[in-house]
Amino acid sequence: MSEKSNATDKKLKQAIDARMAVEDARKYQVDTLTNFSAKLSLSCKGLDTELDNRLAKFRNALTKGVSFEHLSPLIDETIVLLKNQESVQLAQQRDLYTSVLNAGKQLQKTKGLPDDTRRTLRHLLDHDINNVHSTHDFIPLLDKLVSFYHQALNTKLTGTYNEQWDATPELAKKLLELANDLMLEDEAAEEVKYIKNNITENDKLDALLKAAINIISVVVKNITKERQSAQSFLASLNQTLEDLHHSIVSTSKHSKSMGVEFDSLNKSIESKIKNLNIQTQNATSISSLKELVDNELKSLSQDFIAKEKLEREDRETLISSFDQINSRIGSLESKLTKYKKRLNEQRFKSLLDSLTKLPNRAAFDERYNHEVHLFNVQTSDVTLAVIDVDHFKSINDRFGHTAGDITLQVIAKALLKSIRKSDFIARYGGEEFVLLMPNTTIDSAAAPLEKLRKVIKSIPFKFRDKQIEITISLGATQFKKGDTPIIAFDRADDALYEAKNTGRDRLCISK
Repeated sequence: MSEKSNATDKKLKQAIDARMAVEDARKYQVDTLTNFSAKLSLSCKGLDTELDNRLAKFRNALTKGVSFEHLSPLIDETIVLLKNQESVQLAQQRDLYTSVLNAGKQLQKTKGLPDDTRRTLRHLLDHDINNVHSTHDFIPLLDKLVSFYHQALNTKLTGTYNEQWDATPELAKKLLELANDLMLEDEAAEEVKYIKNNITENDKLDALLKAAINIISVVVKNITKERQSAQSFLASLNQTLEDLHHSIVSTSKHSKSMGVEFDSLNKSIESKIKNLNIQTQNATSISSLKELVDNELKSLSQDFIAKEKLEREDRETLISSFDQINSRIGSLESKLTKYKKRLNEQRFKSLLDSLTKLPNRAAFDERYNHEVHLFNVQTSDVTLAVIDVDHFKSINDRFGHTAGDITLQVIAKALLKSIRKSDFIARYGGEEFVLLMPNTTIDSAAAPLEKLRKVIKSIPFKFRDKQIEITISLGATQFKKGDTPIIAFDRADDALYEAKNTGRDRLCISK
C-alpha cells in the first residue's frame, strides 16, 4: 500500500517537474524574443519623431515587463506608424516629381535644343521620373541641379543667349562642383566621371544642359535604387514585427488554454489521490481495499497519460512556433546586418570629399566642434591652421578643370603624408584645407607647418609640358580661453588673409 502511494507521489512530482521545465523554457524563449524585439526597434530610429517616441515607449514597456494586454496596443500603434512611412515617402516623392517635371517642362520650351538632348529630356520626363518613389540624401543636391537648370534656361529665355558665343565657364565650374559633391558607387560613379570629363572638354550652354540632364538621370536611378533597398528592409521589418505580434498573441492564447487544461488535470489527480487516501482508511477488508486501489490507480494512470500527452503536444507546439520565429529572426538579422553595414558605409562616404578622399567640410565641422568642446572642458594645447592654394583659379583658366582637380588631389596626398597620425586634415571647400593639431602649441606648430609649405612647393607639377610651381599660404592660431568655434576660426582665417596679402607662399600666425 505504501509503495503504491509512494509511486503515485513520485509520478506526480515528475509531472510537476516536467511542467516547471516547460514553463522555464517558455519564459526563457519569451525573454529572448522580448530582448530581440527591443533591440530590433532601435533599427527604426530616426525615421520619424512620433515613431521614435512610440518605439521608446514600447522598449520601456518591455523593460518593465508589463502584461501583454498593455503591450498589445503599443504594438498595434507601432505597426500603423511603420505602414505610414510609405505614405510619407510618397509625399516626398511627389515634391521631387513636381520639381524635376517643372524644370524639364521649362527646358522643353527652349528653342534650338539638340535632338539628342531633347530625346534624353523626353525620356527623363516620360520614363525615368516615373520610377522615383522616394527621396534620399541626393535630394538637396538634386534641388541644386534643378536650380542650375533654371539658371541655364533663363540665360536662353531672357535673350542673353548668343548663338555665336555660348561659352559659360562659370556655369561649367558650378556644375563640376555639384558633380564632385555626388557620392556614388560602381557604375554610377563611372557615369558621373564620364560626364565630368565632357563638361571639362565642352562648356557651351547646350553641352552643359545635356550634362545636367545626364547627372539628374544618374541621381534619379540612385534614388530609385536606395528607395527599393530601404522599402525592402522596412517591409521585412514590418512583416517580422507583425509575425512576432501574431506569434506572441498565439503563444499567449495557447499558454492560457493549456494552463486551463493542466489545472483541470492537476485538480482531478489531486482529488483522486485524496479520495484514495480517504477510502483506504475506511476500507474494511483486504479484498475491498485491493479493488479500490486498483480502480483508483487505473484512473490516476489514465490522467497521468493524458497529462503527459498534453505536455508533449504543448512542447511540440511551442518548439514549432519558436523554430519558425527564430528562422524569421535569423533572416531579418542577416538583412539588418547588411543594411547597417550599408548605412555605415554611406555615413563614412558622406563625410569624405569625393575628389581628394580627405574628410570633407561636414567631417571637419564635427571634429572641430568636438575639439573646441574638449578644450573648454579641460584646457589643452590645440593649433588650428587654414591652408589655401595660391593662384588656383589661374590653373583652371589656363589648363582646365581637370588639371585643377589633379592639382588638389596631389596636394591632398602630400598634406596627408606630411602630418602626424594625431592630426586631422580636411578639405574645407574649393582650394582651401583645414588642419587641427591637438596637443600642439602655436610655437611648436610653426616648424611642421613651414615643412608643409615647403613640401607643396617642391612638388614637380607639369601641365602641357610646362613646369608649374604651386605654392600654398597658411594662417594658424592656437585655441584660447573663451574661444567659440567661430572666434578661433576667424582668427586663423585673418592670419591666412595676411599671408595672402603679403606675398603668398608663407605662414602667418595669429597669437
